[in-house]
Amino acid sequence: MSLNGVIVPSLTFFDENHIINSEIQTLLIKHLLVNGADGILLLSRIGEGLLFSEDKEQIYNLIDLTHEVTGNKTNILLNIIGDNEENAIDQLNELGKRYSNLIFVLAPPLHEKYSSLELISYFENILSSINIKSPLFLYNNPIKYLGNEITPDIITKMRAFSNLKGLIDDFENINYAKFYASIISDNFSLFCCEERNFQKYYQIIPSECYNISGLVPSISNLVNLSSKFYYCALEEKILELHQYQDEINDLHNKIYDPKMDLGKVRRGLKYAFLYLYKDIISTPLKNNYNISPELQRDLDEITIERIKATVNFLINQKYIYKLYSLGKKQIYQLNDIIKIFSDVNFLLDQGKIKKIIGPYTANINTIYRVNFEKSKILFRFRTSKYFRSEDMIKEKILFPLLDGTINSNSLNVREKVKSLIISNKGEYLFKEDKPPIIPVSKFLYYDETKEKIPYNFSIQEYISGKPISRILEEENQNLSKTKFITLFYNIGEILGKLHNIKFNSFQESLYDIGKEGIENWMEIFEPQLDLEIQEFKKNKFDIDKEITRYFKDHESLLTDNKIPVLIHNDYQLTNIIAKEESSKININGIIDFDELRIGVRAQDFVQLYFYTFNVVKNSDILNSFLSGYKNHQTIEKDFKSQIELYTAFWLLRMLNYKSLIEKGTDQLFKSRLNEIDYYLSELKKIVSN
Repeated sequence: MSLNGVIVPSLTFFDENHIINSEIQTLLIKHLLVNGADGILLLSRIGEGLLFSEDKEQIYNLIDLTHEVTGNKTNILLNIIGDNEENAIDQLNELGKRYSNLIFVLAPPLHEKYSSLELISYFENILSSINIKSPLFLYNNPIKYLGNEITPDIITKMRAFSNLKGLIDDFENINYAKFYASIISDNFSLFCCEERNFQKYYQIIPSECYNISGLVPSISNLVNLSSKFYYCALEEKILELHQYQDEINDLHNKIYDPKMDLGKVRRGLKYAFLYLYKDIISTPLKNNYNISPELQRDLDEITIERIKATVNFLINQKYIYKLYSLGKKQIYQLNDIIKIFSDVNFLLDQGKIKKIIGPYTANINTIYRVNFEKSKILFRFRTSKYFRSEDMIKEKILFPLLDGTINSNSLNVREKVKSLIISNKGEYLFKEDKPPIIPVSKFLYYDETKEKIPYNFSIQEYISGKPISRILEEENQNLSKTKFITLFYNIGEILGKLHNIKFNSFQESLYDIGKEGIENWMEIFEPQLDLEIQEFKKNKFDIDKEITRYFKDHESLLTDNKIPVLIHNDYQLTNIIAKEESSKININGIIDFDELRIGVRAQDFVQLYFYTFNVVKNSDILNSFLSGYKNHQTIEKDFKSQIELYTAFWLLRMLNYKSLIEKGTDQLFKSRLNEIDYYLSELKKIVSN
């Protein structure tokens, strides 16, 4: 057995019923490994050992999960905690037979004070009664175990048992510590578990024993400082050891909860870890912030803000190596990411990665912003299993249409589109003499092979600014001001320009552009409507008859649509990025073309009206928007009725989509399910009229 380095006493995450949360526990184990853990100690004091001491099923689940995540390549230690010799013997024998590769840690009694002689008898009775060969370490931390202290006499007597392979000590008693250091050998290792004594520990033990000893730091549930400390000790970098010791001590005040001493380590570390991975963990932070009931306490706002600020600082200082997620199973560390994208030539010229921000999880994509030395880049991964459109990166077809490289009505349009559909990786950069007709980001790379990662992804230049929806929320100003009137005029003009991309016929899919299509829009729309109504019936909403009647009564609005145009199909303020400069708001880019298709113009008005004009009810910005649009398109008298009809269809699709998610297991979207009631009430308003 070889045990050295950093052994992390891991936290244990569980729900209100004391069932271990395998999602968060898996993430924690991977985090520990990335941040330098050489071994993992399960069910220590901070790992809720006492809480789970009688729950065999949860103990087995935790051990099995840890073995699975580590691939049986990392030393797993298990703490045996309690006051009863017989229980300790039974646990050791049972678990030692079940898990031949476990290392056990045995502490003194937790709730009853023993004399030195009683402790000798306690450990002798246990060690002489077990019939397993598993290695075992004693654990000495008198402050936490009612003053029960493991002395040199106890260690001397216990070394007669072949299972005993070492001691984990707090290094508070210098004389005892010097004795323990003197007996370190290949058969007896010594570890320090008191974080503020790490430097003292390495001053006491012989340097030739550094590689057969190590640290047991609770703080390593979050940071990699202890690993850095350990490797500095191996290289005998004295000044760095002093620096790291100060920084570890400082973290005690910034991460651990000072308002109640008992449980302060657990409370602080659990909140810090949950905050660190709040964008990855699928359930709200408050649902996972559980510790032993007698130690449970809500953190005050000052402590919470201090922990958050400290975590952000530690990431920037690279004292935390953060994991990055694409779904529950695909979790990567930074070095993995660099390796995966090492053959994307554009990225090689951008310098070192300074910061990774995200993930931002939208309905369809998982998005990361990566700040390089020379640029800011967006990585968009198509991670949703509920995406109901063509499984391709649509910008590869859109961008050549925007700059005229592909003419939507030319004789060779099919040939050009087909070559783009076949291409499963590449880039598209606009030329200075052929800019796009609407503002979009630079399309730096796309990959649909699913070879690097199991998703389609694209890499695009980050567009500076904010979604216009956020600008309006933050400013809360009079929308009739000139800058907003001008802004909405530009929003309308951009949409009008996009709709200038017209086709000879309608197509059900972008894959079919250039093929002989369908001239009658009804032939495209009616099958889609029937499909959505059938799905709506399955979801047992109570207005399917009213919906069928509504679309039948308004059929004439469908026959009026004769012009096939390219539509964004998700044109709303959240997908328009702008930046305010002096007295103007400049639109820097339109984003999110996942729903791009050939359709009719009124479809692109739906979400602007639903989320903005119908809510704000400001005629100035509405009229300005329509004026900008009319610069490029004509609007029929019944156009508002067309918008209402396609709003009903969009709401129908959204209700089916949200219901599909509700039936699934994708927890990332569960928080949005209250939208179902809202969408249903809005749909009822339309069809009842």
